[in-house]
Amino acid sequence: MVYRIRANPNLLGIKLLGNPRLHKIERVCWILIILAAAGYAIFLIRTNWTHFSDHPTVVSIKKDFRNWENAFPAATACFLNRVDDDKASQLIRRLWNVSSTHPKYLYYLDFIQILANISFENMFALKKFGNDPSLNRVDMTEIVTQVHPDIRGTLVTFQTESRTEWQLVLTEIGLCFTVNSKFAWLLSPNDTLHSHKYANILHCPYLNGLCYARYDSDPTLPLNYYIHSNLDIIHATTESPLTVFESEELEVNYELMETTSSPNIRYLTPFQRKCRFDDEPITKNVPVYSSTVCYTICRYQLAMNRCGCKPFFYIFLEGKICDIDGLICLARYSNLFKAAITKNECQCPQPCHHILYLKESSKLTRWQTSYFEQRITFRWGLLPPNTKYHRDILFGFQGLIVSFGGILSLFLGMSFITLIETTVSIAEWLYGGTIYIINHFM
Repeated sequence: MVYRIRANPNLLGIKLLGNPRLHKIERVCWILIILAAAGYAIFLIRTNWTHFSDHPTVVSIKKDFRNWENAFPAATACFLNRVDDDKASQLIRRLWNVSSTHPKYLYYLDFIQILANISFENMFALKKFGNDPSLNRVDMTEIVTQVHPDIRGTLVTFQTESRTEWQLVLTEIGLCFTVNSKFAWLLSPNDTLHSHKYANILHCPYLNGLCYARYDSDPTLPLNYYIHSNLDIIHATTESPLTVFESEELEVNYELMETTSSPNIRYLTPFQRKCRFDDEPITKNVPVYSSTVCYTICRYQLAMNRCGCKPFFYIFLEGKICDIDGLICLARYSNLFKAAITKNECQCPQPCHHILYLKESSKLTRWQTSYFEQRITFRWGLLPPNTKYHRDILFGFQGLIVSFGGILSLFLGMSFITLIETTVSIAEWLYGGTIYIINHFM
């Protein structure tokens, strides 16, 4: 018994090739035509697959600005002096049983001041404490939080009906406080990753002409201000801050540049869409993603690789915390930490929701009389944009399937039913051949 495949007569021109009245030259011509059609079909299928794999999205311009709710910029403020003398004196007495009249009081106070203002740029200042083993037993995070000055001032925003507050955060440039930041809980020295709570993010309607926030702070404590997206955190290579001193009022307005992404692109891989959503982390121990969080993780990995420990301000990352010797080790590589992320071979994909604030105008006023000379005021506002960018699907999975069907139908006369029939025929042939071999040779 001979088993044959029941071929579909429309598949690959089999009907023509099997015609006994064809001349040999005609048969060869049909074979060449079929091979050419199959080859070009394969070429087009590979081209469309590459398009789907590498460039399935498109960024378009949106202009329906009258309906927009624009994200108000977050602000992070850092005291120029992060040590309260009274708190430092009490801490020195508690940790080392040393009073202000003791010869080693200034030694410990110097250590606290360096630690409270620590960053990758000034870790080398700890070298003079490298031979003191008693300092390796202290909790550095506890020290910087307990000597930090209290936040005293008045914060006012355009949304008077909702309460907005500063949140304490421990960053790569020291202990600061932030407002309107979605990931403030990630850097909080008091919270954990398992009890996080997103802040109430302020949004400003386009038609709201007064979209601003103002902070009147303690006149004796000058501040550095960093303005950034609510999806970002400040880090070691953040741009230079805005500094406001006593008897000064600084007003800055920002222009918004925003790229949003359609939820429809979520089924694509991050490689395909060339971006990541903020709930698509790149590491297991950090449940969120942003480009600045990624930069921080890169420096953390560099620290672990070079010195086997992490600085104490990486409270949201696992690993051994550096003692004094570990921080001195990191100081040797300060140029690497301050370098651009690309120089450290760190790959941080673009966020799918990207927000950038560009300084449009600023006004600095110095008060010399009356009540105003006894305060520090910083006011930042948002200028509503007329244009935004939107990322959406250009060539998705449905388009890929349709293109495959059109190519196979046009060049080879194949359809979905044809593929099923051919598959069934091949399966029957293989099954019949297997049974024949078993019956006659075994």
